[in-house]
Amino acid sequence: MSSTPTTEIIPFIETASMSKKRKNLIKTLLQILPLRNIMLFSKGNIREHEYFTKKFDRELLPIGRHGLTAGWLFESLQQLLNVDQVQNVQCEQLGSDGFVSQIMRVTVQMKDLTEKRYIVKMPETTNIKIALEKTTNQKLPDGADEQFIGGLSVFFNREVDFYSMEKIPGVRTPKCYHKQRWELGKQTGAIVMQDLKGMISVPYYESLNLQQIASIGTQLNNLHIFSIDMDETWKQKFPYPMQLIDTVSNMSDIVKLFVSRNPQLEEGFAKVEKMYTDRNLFIALLRDSHKTLGIDDFLCHGDLWFYNLMWLPRTMGSEMASNHIGSIIDWQNIHTGSIAEDFCHLLTFCCDAETRRQAENCYLPFYYNMLKNNAALAGKKLRVTLNQFLRAYRRNFIAHALHLPFIASIMLCVQPSEDAEEQKSRNESIVEKVIGAWEDALQAMREEYPEYEL
Repeated sequence: MSSTPTTEIIPFIETASMSKKRKNLIKTLLQILPLRNIMLFSKGNIREHEYFTKKFDRELLPIGRHGLTAGWLFESLQQLLNVDQVQNVQCEQLGSDGFVSQIMRVTVQMKDLTEKRYIVKMPETTNIKIALEKTTNQKLPDGADEQFIGGLSVFFNREVDFYSMEKIPGVRTPKCYHKQRWELGKQTGAIVMQDLKGMISVPYYESLNLQQIASIGTQLNNLHIFSIDMDETWKQKFPYPMQLIDTVSNMSDIVKLFVSRNPQLEEGFAKVEKMYTDRNLFIALLRDSHKTLGIDDFLCHGDLWFYNLMWLPRTMGSEMASNHIGSIIDWQNIHTGSIAEDFCHLLTFCCDAETRRQAENCYLPFYYNMLKNNAALAGKKLRVTLNQFLRAYRRNFIAHALHLPFIASIMLCVQPSEDAEEQKSRNESIVEKVIGAWEDALQAMREEYPEYEL
């Protein structure tokens, strides 16, 4: 992580109201970050640093900072491991820790010299405090990061529930070997899963290409086919998270800061500013827009963007992502919602404006026909027309276009480049992406909600 001062990234307005602005910023970040497990990757790839390595002792060797031990792990994996054959255990904390997770790689060395590797994911709040201090350039009091623990437990347990359900055919997720719910004051939450070492992520300031979008589309195709006539248990287990509505309707202060350091955004922001504080509009766009078109709920990943997409490398050992998706991770925000939501999130956050528009014009109609045909082959009827699908996309896209500068500005702060020119280039690419998103969102508003006074 760069040591570049945050003041060089977001120059706060030097006024008497600075303290109030920073407090509002902190409050808003505390609301949103539990909902988005933004991964702090170095250059888009998993960067590891040694946490500890010591001789195996099942009683004493800790796994992370939350009271779990090697003894707990082997008890959890007793059907997979012969503990008598274990020679040593090594643990390392991944540099890809999220704001609301600690992620450990545990390597179990067997007496026959083979190794078995596991990822242990646990909820925690340490990184959130660091991220907030970088973004606000302000020292936070002890305990500031604990304000949202109750909400965080809901989302961590949602992922536990996801891995407890039947596996969705064809959707590539890490194998889950053990999971336990987070019970505040009683039990540490934990998920033990497959190690995806060797897979690659694409950094937030780049753009996916059309081939990569199509690869993700094969995964959404399987998710959507499964959603047709899905069991009511899924709908009851994963309702739409209204916390997201509360978050996105309170992000205008941070977006204003981003605009203040990028004057080329001022004209566009003046046209969309009213929408940022309209909670009812976000409800209409995110939760209800597909319903008013007569479309049933579909399962949504809910956070389909760069760091939750793991790609196979171009060649063995390469740090460049291929066009083939390897796995989709972080299912903490899975919910039922719009059939188009994951595409909206993916194309808005992970593509430059040109690529997004190409995907909207060419790939989305192709995707719809593929989904309709594959649903028929599976013996299911897709009760959505092409027109409904594209309109559902346009409506949901508006909210993601508004959301984009919020997350992008945070990422520029917590993951800046050490090189000033590179940082400038990242910022410029994001500004162009935001301008294009706002322009298209305004057009979509005029088409889908002509009665709304912009």
